[in-house]
Amino acid sequence: MNKRRTAVRTAVLLCALAASATALAHGVWVAQRASELALVLGEGALDESYEPRQVHEVKAFTAQGAPAGVKLQPRTRNVVVEPAADAAVLSMAVEDGFWSQGLDGKWVSGSRAQVPAAKKAGYYMKYGTTLLKPVAMPFKPLGMALEIVPLADPMALRRGQPLAVRVLSRGKPVAGAAVIGDFTGNVSGPRARTDRTGRASVVLGSSGLNVIAVSLVRPRADKAEADEDGLEATLAFALPKTGD
Repeated sequence: MNKRRTAVRTAVLLCALAASATALAHGVWVAQRASELALVLGEGALDESYEPRQVHEVKAFTAQGAPAGVKLQPRTRNVVVEPAADAAVLSMAVEDGFWSQGLDGKWVSGSRAQVPAAKKAGYYMKYGTTLLKPVAMPFKPLGMALEIVPLADPMALRRGQPLAVRVLSRGKPVAGAAVIGDFTGNVSGPRARTDRTGRASVVLGSSGLNVIAVSLVRPRADKAEADEDGLEATLAFALPKTGD
């Protein structure tokens, strides 16, 4: 009987995650675009335009975790990031806002109040950690609502090697989260589930830019505007050229 109940709960959880997949699809990170560092809102090989006002904050830190300088240059369709010379880490928070799923299954911008016939509505935020340079270990968590913390310096690794990470929400471990190891090259590939301490191991999928991603859905008690809050987090870094 207990096994049956466990199977039912697991099936319900998987259905809930699948239903939220469209709204949670995109992540945020910083990558080079046209010789500039741009804040990217994307998934797989594609990235989307967005309004600069959606960017709530971008912070920079040195390799040892001290605050560093960073400037933002809003553009028509995105934001360009100009970190200080000593910046090794960038963190960002981007609002994706309210999205509702209509009876036809399609997602549209707006809360439940704006789309009364919606089957589901949610409010979505994107968080990212991008490593620009090698960083000191252990890596100090940044305290975001959702983040992926590297447990080893990724830039000391190569494509195909495992990287241990930890998924945290406001400093607390997130158990049972599905971590995507290659969010740009194999977004539908196998997931690594975090253990009760929030730890998981992923395999680096690229010899260049690597983006690791995870999502978390929290039901709302007050469903007037939305049924859930959806969080997406990434850890991004480009492996150095090895010359081989």
